[in-house]
Amino acid sequence: MFSTTRRFAVLLRFLCLGSLLALLSCLHAPGAAAADGPAGVGNEKRVAILYSMPLDFPATQLVEQGLREALSEKTPFAVQAFSEYLDLSRFRHESQRQALADLLRQRYGAAQIDLVIAVDVPATHFLIEHAQDVFPGIPVVVCDIPEPDKENILASSFGKRVSGVLEPAQVARELVTSAFRLKPQARHAVLIYGAFENDAVRAIVLRQAITALYPRVELLELGGLSIGEILDRCQKLPPDSLIFFSTLFVDAKGRFFVPREVIPSLANYSGCPIWGLYDSYFGSGVVGGPMVSMRLQGLAAGKIALRILSGRPAGEIPFNDGLDTKVTVYDWRQLDRFHLDENALPPDATVVYREATLWGRYRYYIIGAAILFTLQSALVIGLFVNLRQRKKAEIALRESQRELQTLAGRLISSQEGELSRLSREFHDDFVQRLAAVAIEIGTIELHTRPSDERARAGLVDAKEKIINLSEDMHALSRELHPSILKDFGLVRAVAALCRNFTDREGLDVACAFQGAFTDIPLDTALCLYRVIQEGLRNIVKHAQARHVDISLEGTDDRLVLVVRDDGKGFKPLCARLTPGIGLASMRERVQYASGDFAIQSEPGQGTVIHVSVPVGEERHAQAENPAGR
Repeated sequence: MFSTTRRFAVLLRFLCLGSLLALLSCLHAPGAAAADGPAGVGNEKRVAILYSMPLDFPATQLVEQGLREALSEKTPFAVQAFSEYLDLSRFRHESQRQALADLLRQRYGAAQIDLVIAVDVPATHFLIEHAQDVFPGIPVVVCDIPEPDKENILASSFGKRVSGVLEPAQVARELVTSAFRLKPQARHAVLIYGAFENDAVRAIVLRQAITALYPRVELLELGGLSIGEILDRCQKLPPDSLIFFSTLFVDAKGRFFVPREVIPSLANYSGCPIWGLYDSYFGSGVVGGPMVSMRLQGLAAGKIALRILSGRPAGEIPFNDGLDTKVTVYDWRQLDRFHLDENALPPDATVVYREATLWGRYRYYIIGAAILFTLQSALVIGLFVNLRQRKKAEIALRESQRELQTLAGRLISSQEGELSRLSREFHDDFVQRLAAVAIEIGTIELHTRPSDERARAGLVDAKEKIINLSEDMHALSRELHPSILKDFGLVRAVAALCRNFTDREGLDVACAFQGAFTDIPLDTALCLYRVIQEGLRNIVKHAQARHVDISLEGTDDRLVLVVRDDGKGFKPLCARLTPGIGLASMRERVQYASGDFAIQSEPGQGTVIHVSVPVGEERHAQAENPAGR
């Protein structure tokens, strides 16, 4: 392992080698940090920026960001910035600081530097010691300087040509006040700082703000100790303690630290809220509050630098009190961890790192689900209402069908009763009277003289016509009410009907019967008989058929009738628009018998009538629920 002295010597060799390149850069070409502006040697301003800490320090990065924002503004001249990261917390011995001064003198002695900016206390104190040798007569801007250190700067060799930005002590007082406002029951304030000169200077303002609360608040200082001692003592702090972390660049054992990286360890060991004065600590475990913004410090220093580069003497520009570099921001995670009341925050406070609530995370999903649920509920309600209306309509339709069926049954029964009465009148009255007339004519024929051939021929012709009329009326009586159904059954009645149509119309009608046809109710048999009768009439009237097949099949619970012809056929849909009632009459009769009626036909392909009616218990079940078919 190299000792600190040997490492410093190696570093100086590299810095010396780099100084030659820096001088060439200063004399011949603008660097990468040059701001936008008109080019030209006469319009170029060179600024040396001395940072106290390395580039990887968060505070250094934030100040540099603010400086570059200010120096990049458009001006009548170009700004060439040279950054030096002195790492003075590591190289703090006199010999090392002198070596750094010699190096800077070699680097910038031949270059014309228009302004020096010192960032933080160590760099400023370094200039107080070596400004006359390294940057003689050059105006100085200081940045990130605690307010109590201002008098020390004004008393230095460059006190007449210096301006800068201070860290206001008021921010420290506001920080302490806000901390005890959020946790009013706290009675101990723990001040933690390191063993470096910068640590001691920066702890002053926090110490003054805390002691102002005595005797209500007791101050416990953990400064100038090793990191191990600080953590051990943090474990033993009273539960009503608040920790105020200043800075810790170097501990009592000479170890170097990045202050921001110390805070998580303190948070793990102490269990108490931690407050810090600088926004570079934010997000590492501090609660927050009024803090000094490092970026705004750099931005304010850069604006002062531009005024000096524009020709304003540095000594005439008053120090910026730094109040405009204050930010008030809180870490919601720490507020929640220590149960600090968010309502007690200052009105201008900003709360960040707030964890989204269930509503905040999923509100769009929740809203979408709610809308979908509402739409689905509305749809379900609409379907339910529609279903109820449909059921009501079905019940009403079923009642209407039952009423229509009852009415149709009554009409059919009334029609059959009237046909039966007419049939009886024809058979018992008119046919008998015609028979009597025929007998009387026969008697007259017997008493007529044989010589009167003309009279006898007239009587014979009249008798034959009356006999034929009587036979026609007898046949009409059978058609009006087929008593053969009651006397001989359905099969013989259908067979007789087919023979009569064949004899009377000359139509070839073939009948086929299969199955059992016993115990067929009379109204069921009459229904099938009327369907066959009406079907044959329609075939004779419209089909122009030559052959008709009638098949009747009987099972235990149903009778199936099929009437098939080879006629010209028709379109069933068109038939419903015609004024005839033959098909409608057949359908109504079958429905009244709780059966099924179907007709199939196409032009040129004949017609098939299919009827299926129940018998026995099945008919009674369907009659009770006609809409269930």
